[in-house]
Amino acid sequence: MLTLVLADCEVEVEAENIDSVRSKPEVVHFPLLLSQDSGLAEERELRTILHTRDGKIFQFESDAYIPDSLEKFKKLLIEATKGNTTPEGVRVFEKGLIETLDEQFGKKIVMTPKGGKEDPTDIFSRAEDYVVVIGGFRKGDFESPVYEWAEKQVSISDRLMKPWSVTAEILVGYRYCSFE
Repeated sequence: MLTLVLADCEVEVEAENIDSVRSKPEVVHFPLLLSQDSGLAEERELRTILHTRDGKIFQFESDAYIPDSLEKFKKLLIEATKGNTTPEGVRVFEKGLIETLDEQFGKKIVMTPKGGKEDPTDIFSRAEDYVVVIGGFRKGDFESPVYEWAEKQVSISDRLMKPWSVTAEILVGYRYCSFE
């Protein structure tokens, strides 16, 4: 099982809207579309967690539907936050990222250009579970203490990659790694 965590996402979900000045929901929308439409989601081998910088945790099970439209995606986040009609397969919490990560099972990895370089297929074994943290921001670094939490820091490129590119590499790397 792979738990994919988009951490420190630049999305601030308020009562009736998403803050348009400080939020960049498109940065996490595409990685969520990739993950929820992946072979791992179809195999029920994936859980995706979105952590926002304003302290909200959105947990998406493998069967959660992510709308293609960015506007509908923003409405999904707002509705889920309200708690009135939480979409199937989506849960919302207000707790710390590290507390949430500690509740997950598996080897703890953070993806960062500062880590040791590895090919995505060499990082994983399907015989084990993993919790992989990816930055959900356009530039900069993690604000949360994920480096201290992680057992391993990994880089898959010499260049800084976008969250959706890292997501795609991790999904494919885990799906096609060995079962040893």
